[in-house]
Formats: sequence, structure tokens, C-alpha cells
Amino acid sequence: MQRLLLMALGLLSLLVIVSCSGGNAPSTAATSSPTVQAAVENTDQVITDLEHEWVAAIVKKDTPTIDRLLADDFTGTTDDTIYNKADAIEDVKNGTHESLVLDNIKVRTLGDTAVVTMKQTEKSRHGDTDFSGDYLFTDVWARKNGRWFAVASHGSRVR
Repeated sequence: MQRLLLMALGLLSLLVIVSCSGGNAPSTAATSSPTVQAAVENTDQVITDLEHEWVAAIVKKDTPTIDRLLADDFTGTTDDTIYNKADAIEDVKNGTHESLVLDNIKVRTLGDTAVVTMKQTEKSRHGDTDFSGDYLFTDVWARKNGRWFAVASHGSRVR
């Protein structure tokens, strides 16, 4: 009897899951309400603007702006380094960034999280080392208390 009851519960659970998933999702191209679509476009633009604000702050050595944009628990990675928010701010203070240009920015929003991919062309130096070149970045932003913060970033030089 218990086995039959377990099988019935399992079948019922499966039916609930399938019916709640909706099977075929409706096409968003024709059925999205304007307010939902506008909200997505607005978030994409907000995140894109924040990315541009971030690189402008690096070039200007505007560490208060960088402090505001990066989450306290921010983590960044490169091909060979893991760094935190304090390291990122120190890097801006010590480096020379003549120009940082972003291209091909793509934002994917998932609720209160946004994943951004882009190309960055920079002209920069750290000490005697020239870091100028093209880089590919993936940044992760999270909305906390209504504000967006960069929580993670990975940049790799294009070889």
C-alpha cells in the first residue's frame, strides 16, 4: 500500500510540475506588454551606463566613484590574478589609464542580477609595463536595496 501511495504522490508531483511549467512558453515578440519590455530595456541601459561610468572613473582616477560602483565583497579575476575591491581601487591609484573604450556591450538581466560581456580597448601602463591592448570582459552586477553594484569581473587579454 505504501508503495502504491508513493507512486501516486510521485505521479501527482510530476503532473503539478509539468502543468506549472506551462509546456510551451508564449513568444515574447508579440505578447510582451510594453511596460515589461521597457523595464528590460531600461535595466540594460542602466547597466551599460554603469559600465561606461566605471571606465571613465578609472581613466580619471576617480576612486570615490569606483568605491560606490563596486560591492564591498567584489571579486575580480584576470588570467593570473584574483583581486578584491581594495586591490581594484589601489590599481586605479597606481596605474596610468590614458583611454578605455568599451565595445559590443551585451547585457543579460536575470531578475536582480545582470551579466555583461564586452570588449575593452585600452591604452594603459602600470609602472614600466605597458598593458595597452584589447581585452574581453565578463562583469556581474547585482541589485541590492534598489542600487546596482558590480560584484564580479573577469578580464582576459585578446591574444
